[in-house]
Amino acid sequence: MHELNLPSNEPGSSIMPGKVNPTQQEAMIMVCIQVIGNDTAVAIAGSQGNFELNAMRPIIIKNVLHSSRILGDASDKFLRYSIEGITLDKERISRYLNESLMLVTVLSPIIGYDKASFIAHKALKEKTTLRSASISSGYISAEDFDRIVVPANMVGDPDKDLSTLSNT
Repeated sequence: MHELNLPSNEPGSSIMPGKVNPTQQEAMIMVCIQVIGNDTAVAIAGSQGNFELNAMRPIIIKNVLHSSRILGDASDKFLRYSIEGITLDKERISRYLNESLMLVTVLSPIIGYDKASFIAHKALKEKTTLRSASISSGYISAEDFDRIVVPANMVGDPDKDLSTLSNT
């Protein structure tokens, strides 16, 4: 299960039918590994300059140019075949956000640390939502919970409606 939906550039797998393989991400990792190798060669070649003469310039130039070219190509392909096609699974993100026990922190200044802690432990133990545990605890009403526990307010932007997350 995931929060991001990757574009189906090469769907399918030999062992997992229907899986969307993260091929663009894997390609970018391989390019980065190659660039790290090129950088190591450049560093070693640079250390071999004697008497301020660097006979290793050809390998340095070759590796720097190669790294620049493959990073540029990989970035272009990654943008085109991955980033531009990624979408958010808004329903899953909203569920994870609204089911997070960490939201209890906003209750602490209102009902006290001990009661907020009790609610969080209750929700975890009973495998229920923070909202359900809060209401059943009797420490806070449903109306107060809904008014107070607003994730957008907790991140400093009370005007932002997190239920309408953008794909951009």
